[in-house]
Amino acid sequence: MKIFSFITAFILLIALSCTKTIDLDLPLKDSRLVVEGIITNEDTSYTVKLSNTTKYSYVYNNTEINYETGAKVVISDDASISDTLKEKSKGIYISNPEHIRGVIGRKYFVDILTKDGRHYISQPEVMLNVPKIDSIYFTRNYSDRSPTYPGAYGYKIYIKWKDPEDTVNYYMQIVSYYWNKTWQQQNEWNTIFNDFSFDGKVINRLADQSYGEGYFSVKINLYALSKSNYDFWNILYQQKYSNDNGEVDLQVPLVGNIFNANNPNDYAIGYFQVSATSSAMVYVNR
Repeated sequence: MKIFSFITAFILLIALSCTKTIDLDLPLKDSRLVVEGIITNEDTSYTVKLSNTTKYSYVYNNTEINYETGAKVVISDDASISDTLKEKSKGIYISNPEHIRGVIGRKYFVDILTKDGRHYISQPEVMLNVPKIDSIYFTRNYSDRSPTYPGAYGYKIYIKWKDPEDTVNYYMQIVSYYWNKTWQQQNEWNTIFNDFSFDGKVINRLADQSYGEGYFSVKINLYALSKSNYDFWNILYQQKYSNDNGEVDLQVPLVGNIFNANNPNDYAIGYFQVSATSSAMVYVNR
């Protein structure tokens, strides 16, 4: 299968494989902790990635990241359940699914103690409910052929669900394809949106459109975001598209929900995301 996406998406993918520079208004001597983490209601392990800014920029490149190793990372909820994550590789900390699992309605936070004594705690967030995805379906256009790969035809992937009434909802959508015997996320930037224009309605939303050939599977995850989490990613999106070259150039500090326990003026860059998720799959055939 070959996939060639047309969709422009909005949020920064955790653990980007390409290089992007975020310019920060920091003194040369300063270094800030960078936190990328999430807990969901899925029965799986959760990952928290720690690194540090260097000089004035943080480069999203796996070969250049200044990983934060040897930290103590604990995920806890408001029911006194917690798990100390294990460092599986440099700066990558993994939870034990037998010790903690996200539950809708509970509050969660991450507590980080670095090996040099810096102590950061995220602001507790409630895991909000997310609507169940009713279905994923696709349409094909055999007359729409890829100019580069003549064997590839055009298709569109749609997602259908019922938005809850009389409440503001914020969503993140991630599209993945099963390709080369593994699930691969389609876009470098995921999609965030709210329900201002479709509150309480049944939604048939275009999730992705591409060229493809052969047979393949598509999976979509829909995540419930808090307002502050949505605002965080939206600021990052605005900064990216404020520049002609598409680089992420932060003119204001990117403050998330993670702060130094001993100094509220000291914050980590990034966000500890607390999101319930629903998912569905479709098999695309010819």
